[in-house]
Amino acid sequence: MQSKSSLPVSRRPVRLATYLTGAVGSSFLIGAPQAEAAVTSITFGFGSVLNLNSNLAGVDTPTTPSFGSMYVYANIYNDGSTTFPFLFLGDDSTKGKGSFYFQNLLEPDSFYGSAKFLADGTIVGNQENGQLGQASFVSPDPNFQINTNQTNKNIGFLTSAGNWGWANVSWNAATKQLTFHSAHVESVAGNPIMIPEPSRALLALAGLGVAGLRRRRKQTA
Repeated sequence: MQSKSSLPVSRRPVRLATYLTGAVGSSFLIGAPQAEAAVTSITFGFGSVLNLNSNLAGVDTPTTPSFGSMYVYANIYNDGSTTFPFLFLGDDSTKGKGSFYFQNLLEPDSFYGSAKFLADGTIVGNQENGQLGQASFVSPDPNFQINTNQTNKNIGFLTSAGNWGWANVSWNAATKQLTFHSAHVESVAGNPIMIPEPSRALLALAGLGVAGLRRRRKQTA
């Protein structure tokens, strides 16, 4: 593992995949021609919490159900003489290990930086306004740290299998702990995914509740 100071300052951003289209419905095998798009809730191999004691030093953590993996480094790195605390998600997109999704980077050619949070309604996988790479929450470089608490923020990512996703997270700057409240991917590799606005999410849940109530009424009639 190289320290940030030894990493290249910039990498050429990779053109993001052209979108595939599909109707929302049941999910089938990834990449199958007849597959339909469906937003799927996932969990990561590291569980719901990442901190410097997670002992994940450059690990591809699989998703459940299986939609590839996400590259994670959450540990204290020791180069033999100095220790460096690191907590970051994703890797150089050319390595196919799972990458963090950035928008509006100050250095558009850089493949790493501090984590960026996304607004509700953002389409993750927007090829005209995004790039992939490595996002730091803790770093020996103060420019790559998140030093303030963040509550219920959205992050975007691309799994190693090519599935776009987003997660709702909170960051405790004092304890250096990243908590994943939920995570979702688009079941068809290459299809973008939208982070829902709270009002739409609540309406969807309300619709499901009404549908369930109608079914129960029919069954008791």
